Amino acid sequence: MRESLLLCVLSASLALPALACGPDFPSTLLADRGAALLELPEGSFDAEASRLVPPPQPAFTVVDRGAWLWGPEPVTQVAVERGWLGDAYERVRLMRDQSSAAAAAARGEELPEEARQYTAGAVAFAGSDYAEARRRFERVLALPAPQQNRYGPLAQYSLARSLLLQEMPDVAAAAAAFQGVRERVAAGAQDPLGLAASSFGEEARLRLDAGDDAAAVALYAQQAALGSVYGRTSLLHMARAILAEPARLHRAVDDALTLRLLAAFLYSRADELDAPVDDDAARTAAPPPASRRITDFLAAVEQRGLATLPGADRLAAVAYRSGDYALAKRLLTKADGGLADWLRAKLALRDGDLDAAARAYAAASRAFPLDPKAAIDFGQPDPGQETACRVAGERGVLALSRSDYVAALEQLYAASSLYWPDAAYVAERVLSVDELKAFVDAKVPATPITPPATGPASLLRALLARRLLRAERYDEALRYFDDPALAQKAAAYVAARRAATQGDRIARAEGWYRAAVLAREEGIDLIGYELDPDYQYYGGNFDLNWQDGEDVVDGRLPPRRDLVVPPQWRGADEAERLSASVAQPLRRFHYRYVAVDFAQKAADLLPPRSQAFAAVLCAATGFVLNEDPTLGATIWRRYVKQGPYVPWAADFGRQCETPDFPRAAARLRAERIAAAKHLARCAAPVVGGALLLAGLLLLWQWRRRMARRAAAAAASPGRG
Repeated sequence: MRESLLLCVLSASLALPALACGPDFPSTLLADRGAALLELPEGSFDAEASRLVPPPQPAFTVVDRGAWLWGPEPVTQVAVERGWLGDAYERVRLMRDQSSAAAAAARGEELPEEARQYTAGAVAFAGSDYAEARRRFERVLALPAPQQNRYGPLAQYSLARSLLLQEMPDVAAAAAAFQGVRERVAAGAQDPLGLAASSFGEEARLRLDAGDDAAAVALYAQQAALGSVYGRTSLLHMARAILAEPARLHRAVDDALTLRLLAAFLYSRADELDAPVDDDAARTAAPPPASRRITDFLAAVEQRGLATLPGADRLAAVAYRSGDYALAKRLLTKADGGLADWLRAKLALRDGDLDAAARAYAAASRAFPLDPKAAIDFGQPDPGQETACRVAGERGVLALSRSDYVAALEQLYAASSLYWPDAAYVAERVLSVDELKAFVDAKVPATPITPPATGPASLLRALLARRLLRAERYDEALRYFDDPALAQKAAAYVAARRAATQGDRIARAEGWYRAAVLAREEGIDLIGYELDPDYQYYGGNFDLNWQDGEDVVDGRLPPRRDLVVPPQWRGADEAERLSASVAQPLRRFHYRYVAVDFAQKAADLLPPRSQAFAAVLCAATGFVLNEDPTLGATIWRRYVKQGPYVPWAADFGRQCETPDFPRAAARLRAERIAAAKHLARCAAPVVGGALLLAGLLLLWQWRRRMARRAAAAAASPGRG
């Protein structure tokens, strides 16, 4: 049985989607919107099998021996008996070493009678003396109820097994004995070994061997409803076997519960019908393709003409996934519930009736409510929430295609425990900053983070904070960094950016440099994009927009292409919104290029021959030296052309000194004084010459004026 369970686990793991080597990438719907809206995913057989019938009451304890696959070994009978008997258990151990029930009973005279008779019966059972074993077990069961409270279920269970192993098996009596286990436990007997739950499976096997599929399904379904892996696995094997045998399938269609089981199997695991056949003899008589077998099965069900059709919604799902949309519509007339509404939404989309689809999705969401914690406790949802997330996510895709962008984010955010990248795309690239801020203020309040959380609420608030920082809306941005450590770094970045616009040249240069260092070292958390091109969500470790054939040529990558809006199921102005929110520059790790730009601005304000100028450009080169050697070489050439010789220039970009801004300030003052003196020295001859020329001009003008006066006096002799 363990091997079967392990095979089931491995088979399920092979069916999981994988985007690339690396971590478990979250699912996404927007990558293929048409498929997300029009295709119906397979259901979960485990979830379906667990819900075929209500759990039995009382809820019996389940102890599956295969639990070692998912956790520690389950409790053993030895441990249980030690707990019951304490030190007296050593007497039980001595009894089990005896060769006969009589000898064992003689060794156990000091034990409680239920323990003594049960252990003697176990010794007889181990020796294949089933008649003596039955007598001993029956003595336990004949004790007053309080005196068989512990060993009664064990004796009842073992009695049933002995009835099956005797020379003439008594199946009817064994079945009744297994039923008796459940009756005793329901009446209050202890059952730490989960025998009552196991008795469902044991009795079901008897019914199955007798050819009574309906009774076996009913019993296995109760076992599965208790949460037993064995119950679910047994139902899975039964569904496979029934579908493989036409005669059994014909009978199964007449039983409501078995019909629901088959519908659940086809809804969740129909792909198995096309699994390759390994056996050569079986391959020659291989069944027809899954599509035809499903079609034949659905036709047989429809021919029954049932007024009410058990599992009609699952059968409609099978018809839909088989491409028989007309049959799916007919079956849905006999179905209700969340899955039926989900199918009606998809059929409406295929008919182009988006309003009807929206109404059907809303009804499906009410049937599959999301747990409020799904938007708080980040991670893979439990199976009960996976469908709810999918329905909400598809509603978000539909809202996006109808240009209702805020509603799209609302639905995708609700489903973000499974579809966070889709919610992040709408939040980061489609909504405007103000639209996103209004949504967060209304729907995503701040929560204490100790230690830093990674749930959708924290992720969305941090995404908004980074957008606001990129938009230079500093005071608003700081309110959304909920992680105290990150908030402190953001405050330092804001202070540096503001310092870059205040004070003298050196103070502004120092502000630009501090901003550059923070942008390079902390940029992915301060101004990085959640998705393309930085992929902050993955810590920058993966580029999911890498284009095939993008190789470095002459040290340079080809221009990066932005995300592309698909031609269908798109918002009316989604492409324009995408263009408005594109990274500047559109480069992988764009914040590194922002850091380079800041460092270049700092260099512009520094004396070119200063150590600080060289150190700032050295740091800028190091920011991109490995990722963009062409840009690094450009910065190097600027240093060579303008900067001073420094001893560490041979390892420029890799070994850099810290910029000495006070020395740069002193050098700037010295350069200004020297420039003024040089100007004075250069200007002195010119000024002297100008003054002499001006004096000569004034003297010439004065003499000319005097000459005119003398001439005037000579021309007037009557005056004297």
